[in-house]
Amino acid sequence: CPGGPSEGSEAKVKKSRSSRSSRAGLLFPVSRVDRQLRRGHFAERFGARAPVYLAAVLQWVTQKTMDAAGMICKNNKQKRISPSHLQSALQKCSVLKQLLRGDAAPRCHSRAVPQSQRGASSSKKKTNKSKKR
Repeated sequence: CPGGPSEGSEAKVKKSRSSRSSRAGLLFPVSRVDRQLRRGHFAERFGARAPVYLAAVLQWVTQKTMDAAGMICKNNKQKRISPSHLQSALQKCSVLKQLLRGDAAPRCHSRAVPQSQRGASSSKKKTNKSKKR
């Protein structure tokens, strides 16, 4: 067919560009977080997944805060989230409260003995048994 597309142009299919945020399935901008990390000089080097992970964490914290504030707003029979709703949401949610307070990661309150101490305690028991004989 004269005037039709040539075979060479059919072979080359353009790849549609997609942002790193859309590839990661996030709403927060991964490229902007990446740029801020580089400008901030927090580290000499960081991996390619670091801004993706950080953007995901920021999105999670924002979602959790807005959900809690929205529920408080709904309970008060109001239609707009105000700063007081956000503050009370942060006060009521223990995870967000601990995160913003600056404490370390949530700790387990179990009585499990770490692996290194297990070995030390078992060797002491063996020495006591050998002394009794």
